[in-house]
Amino acid sequence: MKIFAVYIKVSLTKKPEWFDEFLNKYFEPVDLHITLIQPRYIDENRINDLQFSIIRIIENNRLIDKKLVFDKVVVDKGSDGKYICMLIAQENDFLVDLQKELKKVLKDYSTYVDDSTKEYEIDFKPHITIAINLDESTKEEAEKYFISDYECQGEMESLVLPIVKNTSIEERKDSNNLRIFKL
Repeated sequence: MKIFAVYIKVSLTKKPEWFDEFLNKYFEPVDLHITLIQPRYIDENRINDLQFSIIRIIENNRLIDKKLVFDKVVVDKGSDGKYICMLIAQENDFLVDLQKELKKVLKDYSTYVDDSTKEYEIDFKPHITIAINLDESTKEEAEKYFISDYECQGEMESLVLPIVKNTSIEERKDSNNLRIFKL
């Protein structure tokens, strides 16, 4: 068994001065992205079918405007009691439609690595996660950054399909495990 997810890689073109410092302090060293499909298990013999399905979906959903604006901060408490911080994107029909189609086409891949992440797909709000695993005091410290300007602007770069043996940072960053699709 392997694990896959589907996300849009995002590059920021405008961000607050404090943003990079904040990421280094509260997040892990991964590319900024919007997760469309949460991590799920897949039999290795179905990987080619999965990739073919993704290619068909991309061909049917041509991106017209790559621009994104993130202008709302949400701090959410996870099932583990830890907090995460997310920057929510302004309404984007392309992302919402793409995510809906991915969910529909990939419904047979139904075993999630963490069942609690299903909710992010059901109530999809395009966002980039900028802080994870915060306890109460660290959360309060992190929230002080959001008093001033926190709007970010960026662009969608590509759709990424990581297929990994576990969810470690090393596996997720290994370029051999990433299938990258042009939007």
